[in-house]
Amino acid sequence: MIKANLPKVLIVTGGLLSAGEKSMWNALKKQYKQVKAAKAHWLETKIKLVTAEMLVYEKLKKKRGKLAEYFKGESQSIPELTEVVLADLLYREGIPFEAITYDLLYSNPKKANQLLQDTQVVLASSTLLHDLSELMPLIKMLKRDHNRIILGGALCGSLYSHWKGDSLVDIMAIGYGEFLVPKIADWIKSGFKEIRPPEQGRMIQKEHTLFLFSGVPESRDLDFLPTPDWRVAESYHQRKFEHVYYESVRGCPYRCSFCNYPFLFDDKKFRTKSAEKIAADWKFYYEELGVKYITCLDSLFTMPKKRLVELCKLLIAQKTNVKWICYARADDLADESVVKLMKAAGVSQVQIGLESGNQMMLDQMNKRCTVEQNLQAIKNCRKHGVISMVSLIVGYPGETEKTLKDTLNFMREARPDFHFLATFSVRIEDVPMFKAPHKERFGLEKMDNPYSFAPYWRHNTMSCSEVGEHVRILGMQLCEEKISLEGALFYQNILHYEPVMKEEFLEYQQSLIKGNTYLKKVFNWINHKVDLKLQKDMKKVFPDNKEQLQQIKA
Repeated sequence: MIKANLPKVLIVTGGLLSAGEKSMWNALKKQYKQVKAAKAHWLETKIKLVTAEMLVYEKLKKKRGKLAEYFKGESQSIPELTEVVLADLLYREGIPFEAITYDLLYSNPKKANQLLQDTQVVLASSTLLHDLSELMPLIKMLKRDHNRIILGGALCGSLYSHWKGDSLVDIMAIGYGEFLVPKIADWIKSGFKEIRPPEQGRMIQKEHTLFLFSGVPESRDLDFLPTPDWRVAESYHQRKFEHVYYESVRGCPYRCSFCNYPFLFDDKKFRTKSAEKIAADWKFYYEELGVKYITCLDSLFTMPKKRLVELCKLLIAQKTNVKWICYARADDLADESVVKLMKAAGVSQVQIGLESGNQMMLDQMNKRCTVEQNLQAIKNCRKHGVISMVSLIVGYPGETEKTLKDTLNFMREARPDFHFLATFSVRIEDVPMFKAPHKERFGLEKMDNPYSFAPYWRHNTMSCSEVGEHVRILGMQLCEEKISLEGALFYQNILHYEPVMKEEFLEYQQSLIKGNTYLKKVFNWINHKVDLKLQKDMKKVFPDNKEQLQQIKA
């Protein structure tokens, strides 16, 4: 029961930009503030430019038939899982609250300002923010003389070890929100006089900011966590949600060299909910709330394999008729019986981190997976009507033109439905590849820069001044050769996609490149100018100017 006499909390979630931006002017304002706060941002600019190119082509191209219906289809806007969890936890504690996204600060500043005036605490999520250049301009817009800012979310998990905080941020909350929110609620109820960490947690007072750590559960079993009640979100959004987000694991049992997910939540252990718990939650969502789609946000939903098989059998037995999306490992999907069972249990799409089509690169990433398993996984998905979306990393230490060619050849054979291309990043500090043996082996050097999501780097076989053009060329090849669909173009309405649409969409995607000859020349010129700026910056960061490969011309 909400207690009206208590200070009100404002929950703020979301990212800086999204594919569904409704106002170009607001998007430009956001980007302008972020660039002003950024440092050494030319690699970041290159990455954004490469992504924007196909989006611009798409906006200018007329669409017909199924394609027009697809892009006109209304994708229901649903709140982040972070918002739903925080709202549910505050509701259980009796704390009054409101909820907005960062976008409201730009799209409706009058309403945002009124909400900020009426609330005494801001719970600001960093989960969809990349770095301090995105975070701090938003925090400045949230701060008022009378309010207190509590910052939480995934970015905090990577910032806390090397950031001293800021005078605008009262508390940085790191770890399990389920442990932290009750303690924050007690602090609010005390009139902000006393705050204590969870029983297993700790506090560190730095120069400006109190760092509040949740600690970790004693057990690897997460069944004790409360099931997020989407009815709370439905009550203040005043509408039903047929599509919801779900989380069933924390951490990851694997240690891919580039990934920090196993170390988020100030935790290093892989913890899971049971198949029985997930099945019960989904049955409740389906039967009581009318949910039709569930997106699993877990880093790895298909592990443990035994749990996955048990869950699928339970969903089939209890006739929970929902479609679901999950992240999966290719070696799990290489087992055709698993894919067949998942399809029978309602899976519609899997997102797979393939990363490379070269075995040496997979080994250096410590993927513990083979090119053959990756290929078989895609084939199994296609055979059983499961949509496949794959991610590839370009520029990881050891990357060369040969390894990129191997990746292209792999994609030609595998032909997944969708692809995302990621530029190798050194943004996250606490990952295995930055340990001494890895850095020395590959000659990896990087710039420490928390004010960009793409700090500069170089290694023995490639530098960041080249990688953006490699990403651009590979992306163009995948589109021109009608291999797979660019995820950034089509993802917003992905729930409406069916495999039978692929050929028409590939034709359309190919036409975007072939039909924009003049505009492509403009992008070539802009890319060249950005490349020159990046090369100039690289000379400042790495004064000896040791470039490993000849620059690629746009």
